[in-house]
Amino acid sequence: MAFSKEKLTKYFERIGYTGSPKHNSQTLSDIQKAHMEHIPYENLDILAGVPLSLDEDYLFDKMVTRKRGGYCFEQNGLLLAALQGLGFEVIQLCGRFIIGETGISDRRHRVLRVEADDGIFITDVGVYGESPRKALRFVEGEVQSDGLCDYRYVRDDFYGWIEQQKEKDKDWKNIYGFTEEIWLTRDFIQPSFFCEKHPESAFSTFRKVGIFRGKESLTYIDKVFTIYAEGKIIRREEFPESKAADILEQYFNLKV
Repeated sequence: MAFSKEKLTKYFERIGYTGSPKHNSQTLSDIQKAHMEHIPYENLDILAGVPLSLDEDYLFDKMVTRKRGGYCFEQNGLLLAALQGLGFEVIQLCGRFIIGETGISDRRHRVLRVEADDGIFITDVGVYGESPRKALRFVEGEVQSDGLCDYRYVRDDFYGWIEQQKEKDKDWKNIYGFTEEIWLTRDFIQPSFFCEKHPESAFSTFRKVGIFRGKESLTYIDKVFTIYAEGKIIRREEFPESKAADILEQYFNLKV
């Protein structure tokens, strides 16, 4: 369900977006970057046993009104409703992560394909590690930069499409793959429930928090806090659990 003008205004306030939205890639990129720098990726409700919902009103209340974050199904669900409220044509796709996986992962990533006046783009605010800070043109092989990393989409017989990333002074690596089969919002309920409840899910096992600050990517994985920028670890420190609330508030603006 598309956000109303009133909800769009409050969403823009939440992410610090002050532009004049148009139906182009610049607007998509500006909103994507602002979202990533203000709404943290987090799985804290899952760890606390709080049931999740992918309903747009619930996502708005959680991430805008209560100033919480969420993980990919929630984050891109919120962005979906905002973009639809602006009149963009958005198709939802589902992907499999490749980076960090030892084998072929389940389909557990929500991806947005957006039609703009200047082309078709992939927008994604649901990856907590280093990831695109702008909407990427959905074309084969074109190298695109967000100012920090290069990206491109390549075809693959199994994954369909693979988003590849090249950091400064590093080789290309595969981030995730996705097919062009259209998914509905309700289709994501099952993979989200798996992430919430299945004993093999990392989301229900340890803390995963992330946010972006300019060139920096900040993460808090289990007990380890890391600042990463331009392909290098700037700071990495493990904290006792007694410091968790302080870290979450100081670096991620999360009061839980």
